[in-house]
Formats: sequence, C-alpha cells, structure tokens
Amino acid sequence: MPRAAIALTTEPMYATVGQSVPPRDGWTFEPKLDGMRVLAHVTPRSVKLVTRNGRQKQAQFPEIVEALRALGAQVELPLVLDGEVVALERNRAGRFQALQSRMHLQDRTRVSELARTAPAALYAFDLLQLGSDALTTLPWSVRRDALEQLLDGTDPRDAVRLTHSSRDVGRMLRRAQRNGWEGLIAKRVDARYRPGARSTDWLKLKLQYRAEFVVGGYTEPRNSREHLGALLLGYHDEKGGLVYAGHMGGGFDRASLREMYERLAPLERKTAPFTHPPRTNEPAHWVAPRVVVEVKFAEWTSDGRLRQPIYVGTREDKRARDVTREAVSLQEWRMPTRSKARPRAGSTARKRGGAGGSIIDQLDRIEADGGDGELTFGRGKSLQISSLGKLYFPDAGITKGDVMRHYATVAPMMLPHLKDRPLAVTRHPEGIAGHSFYQQNAPEGTPAGVRVEEIAVKGGDEAPRFIGGDLLTLLHLVQMGGIVIHAWFSRIDTLDEPDLALIDLDPGEGVEFSTIVQVAREVRAVTDELGLSTVVKTSGSRGMHVGIPLPRGVDYATSAELAKRIARDVVRNMPAVATLERLKAKRPRGTILVDVNQNARGKTMVAPYAVRAKPHATVSAPLDWKEVTGRLAMERFTVRTMPRRVAQRGDLWTGTARRRNTARAITAALESS
Repeated sequence: MPRAAIALTTEPMYATVGQSVPPRDGWTFEPKLDGMRVLAHVTPRSVKLVTRNGRQKQAQFPEIVEALRALGAQVELPLVLDGEVVALERNRAGRFQALQSRMHLQDRTRVSELARTAPAALYAFDLLQLGSDALTTLPWSVRRDALEQLLDGTDPRDAVRLTHSSRDVGRMLRRAQRNGWEGLIAKRVDARYRPGARSTDWLKLKLQYRAEFVVGGYTEPRNSREHLGALLLGYHDEKGGLVYAGHMGGGFDRASLREMYERLAPLERKTAPFTHPPRTNEPAHWVAPRVVVEVKFAEWTSDGRLRQPIYVGTREDKRARDVTREAVSLQEWRMPTRSKARPRAGSTARKRGGAGGSIIDQLDRIEADGGDGELTFGRGKSLQISSLGKLYFPDAGITKGDVMRHYATVAPMMLPHLKDRPLAVTRHPEGIAGHSFYQQNAPEGTPAGVRVEEIAVKGGDEAPRFIGGDLLTLLHLVQMGGIVIHAWFSRIDTLDEPDLALIDLDPGEGVEFSTIVQVAREVRAVTDELGLSTVVKTSGSRGMHVGIPLPRGVDYATSAELAKRIARDVVRNMPAVATLERLKAKRPRGTILVDVNQNARGKTMVAPYAVRAKPHATVSAPLDWKEVTGRLAMERFTVRTMPRRVAQRGDLWTGTARRRNTARAITAALESS
C-alpha cells in the first residue's frame, strides 16, 4: 500500500442528491442504510465511534466496540472504517426507529441489556486507513478490495459487517423497492475519498421522500394528546434563513412526545425563528432552531409544504445549520412491469369526500395538525377520528393514520369483497405492543352512517353486527383501534350460504415459508384435478389462504365437506409436511396444518388486503398463482408496499372469486372422494 502523510479528519465524505440514475459503467451501487453514520477509529487497544458532527457513541454500542476491538487485535494495525450503525431486525439491517432507543442512552445497565435484546451492527462500506497507510487518495475500487480482504472470514452475524455493493443498478433498484429501502448510494469506482466534502462522485438515489428538518416551534396539544400538538418544521435557505416547511403531528407515541417536549421546552423563545412565521390553528410556542428531526413524507406540495409528514426520529448526529432542502431524486421511479393499465389504487378514497377534499388528503391534514378531526364523505356523512399520530407499529414507524390511509387506499379492491358481509375486528387501541381483543358486536353509540344490522347468531338470538361495503364503516373500525378486519363467508341476504370455502395453511414452529408454498401448490394441483378454480392470498401472518368460490345455494355443511375432501388429498399426497391434526401437542413437528375448521356459519376469514398485527405491518395480499413459487416472501407485502402493488397489479381477488365454480363441479368433486 502507498503511504501518505496527510492526517485523517473526523469528518466523512458526503453524497450529493442524484436526480437520475448514472450509467452502470464506472459506478457501483450500495443500499442507503437507515442508521447513524460513523467513522470507526480502531487500534488493538481502543475503539472510537465518531458521528458526522464529532460526537462519540462507543458507550451506546458495546457489542460493536467489542467486535471492532477484536478486529483490531487480529490485524494488529490501526484502522479507520466508514460505515453505518444500524439496528438489527431478524438479523438484518432494520429501521432507524429501532435504533432510536439506543442512540442517547447513558445508563450502562440499560445499554448492556439492549445490546442483547435490541442489537446493532456496523455496516462498513469504506476503509480510510490501514496501519500507517492513508487510503483516501486511492480509488474506491482499491479501497473496497482492501476492505473485503480485511473483513474476509468474519461471520455475517457479527456486529461488524460488509455493506453489499453491486454494479447492476437495475437489480439493486428492484431490490430497494421490494424491500422498502430508502434508496441507493451510487459511487464512482475510480473516485478518491474526500473527507468533509459533498461530492458528485457519490450520489444519493432516494426512492422515498425522507429528509432532516429543523424544529422551529410546536403547537399546544388538543383533546387527549399530551405535551405538544404538532412540530413546526423548517430548513435553511442559501442566506441562512429558516424557511417554514409545514407542521407534523404524526409518528409519536407517549414516550417520544414527552421526550420531544423535554428537548424543546428549554429552548423556548418569544419570537419565531422562521423568515415568514406560519399561522397555526392552536397557540404556537417558538423555540431556538437547534433540534433536528428526520421526517418521512409523501411529497412536496406546490406551495413548498410537506405532505403527510411523519416523525422518524431525532438526529443528534447532524448540525441544525447544515439542514437545507434536498432536491427531488428518484421518488417517482417505478419498477418496470409488463402488466397493462390497472385501476389506480386509492381512486375511491381520492374522489370521495365533501368540502374537506378527498379522504386521504383529509387524513394527511388531520394527522399533520395533531391527529384529531372530522372526515367528511359527502352527502352529509362524516366521521370523527382521533389520535392519528399514535404509533401503532414501533419497529416500522407506522401510525394509526398510516393504517387508516392503507384501508382508504385499498378500498376499491377491498370493499367489493366486504360488501354485505358481517364483519369482526381485532382491536389494538395502543398499537401492537399493547392489549388487543377480538370484537364482533357493534356497541351502543356507534356513529350515524356506520352500517349495523341485527343478525341471527348462535342460539337463535340476534346481535348487532358491523356490515361491510362502504368506506365510512371500514374507517370507523380503524378509528376504534382496529387493525385486522375479518369477514364472514356469507352475506347478509344469504347468511346460510357461503360463497367461499377456505383452506387455511397454518405452519408449525420452524416451518420455512418455501414449504408452505409447496403445500399451497399441492392444494392447487388437487383442485385443478377436480376441475375447481381457486383464489389465493398470503395470510399476512405466517401462512397462506386458498379459497374455492362456491355457487349459489351451497350451505355451510357442503362447503365444509368440500374443504375436508381437498385437505385429505393434500395430506395423503404430502404426508411428511401436511397434517390434519389440530392439537399442537399431537401435531408432528415441522408440519403444516391444512385447516378447514373455519368453514362454518359465524366463522370468519382475515379479509383480503387486511393489515396484520406484525412488527412490519404485513398485509394479507391476494396473489396470482404464478407468484406462488419458492421466491415468494410474506414480508414483501406491507402497508408501505401495497399501494404500489395494487396500482401495478390491480385486484387479484374479487374478480376471480366472483367466477364461481358450478354446482355440477362441486357435486362431482364430492362424489369422487
């Protein structure tokens, strides 16, 4: 290695926002990780993790320090690595929200506990010094080779890892979009490392609208909200003035609201720091512009405001004076698809609405304004909603408002399936980390406009049940704290006649999803042999659902017998992995229950497009059978990814489910057993 006499700075090299994809020749592409940038200064005896504004974070991440110290002792040379400290979720790079709880901790006992229960890793992407050799003047390709040699042989589960890099930009963009990455970092392979410089040799290719903003004030809370209402956000212009960018009330839980208030209260001042102070609906408290927050949002509006801003976290590693408005990058890039034009996702929610505008626009405004307000649906119909900013999925940073927007977006595909069906809901009033319960009966005091009917239930009694088919009723269930929507197999005018029989593939512990796919394909093979058409979806939890559309006049006893007949063939054909044994204690380990028990009056199925109470807000996603292969992954279908999916693929459930199997085919299938 060549030697250089320069002294390395504690400042890293910075990327410029890229507004187009550079050619793959001469460039490499890395995931834009969702963490905290650090330079790791390593010797055989000591380790320092230095953020981009010079703060040291080794006390907060002892597992990374230990791994780096071991690396330093192994090579017996001083090292300087550039990388990102990232929270680990299922041993993969996770989201910034999961790192937030660790970044500022001082309590050693708590730090040690979180190092075990909420571990982090350093994803290294550059090597700046090796021994006495400064590598900054060398091309990226040379530095990368040295970094790969340095980390060669390290366990991929270690707390120090090598960031993936590829010259195939198309493949990386598709991976980024499928996996919900913020974007990519493009790097010239012949570029030197320029400490402290913002260079066009490195480009941020952002697929999401996400950026840092300075807090210039906050509003008083309303109703049951505590501490503060909405943050007033801004960025610095070329002259150093603070430009107002909008207000943000979503993305907080009680703890983060309290923490933010405690940060801002000591900074309060009498005058607004903005060059043009905004008008606010609630009284404003102005603060010195020192606190930097990371915000995700839907887009910039034509008047320079953030649409649908959501709090991601507080950035202590960035100086407030350095926060400016980033240029738009690749947020409008879409994964190529061969499919023809599809119905636009959310078109119903976009068109409907009274004087307040579309439902989704109203949700955006209400959440940004603190989370409480009124949705207007037109024709005199309205719904009071509250606490849209409440954090329902902490690991994914998804709020109650995000869940409500999801259901409004997929409503054109979901409502035809729900129409006239009795509904049930799994409620999580405090989000998935809190208490939950399953509810079928509609309580007294249900708002006007929500459809409720008295229906005969078990024992001959009548009970008030929510009835699906309209957006107001669906969103009321979410307002109640509902996350998971369940629906009957029959509709209110033919309650004893299901229009679908269900095969529920319920995996035992340790079963790979690829095995579930194999069993689902066997269900398809059996039904194909019987001449029956099917629909298929992920459960959104762990398994898969296969439905057999039924003709009019079929009762529940017949639907149950048909499901059992199919299930028996599947288990007979795949005895090593499929079982009919319902008792877990008796069920062979590593098998999948081919469950047909839901085919009874009053039982329900998780509705297509329903959200599940899982850490990343997975969705029960309808599929094309061509997608049911070993490459299928449940985690691809989330609240974040479904809008783009339904825009590209359209509805893969309702149309197929309406093409019912004939009575003759059902009879023939039962007689062939």
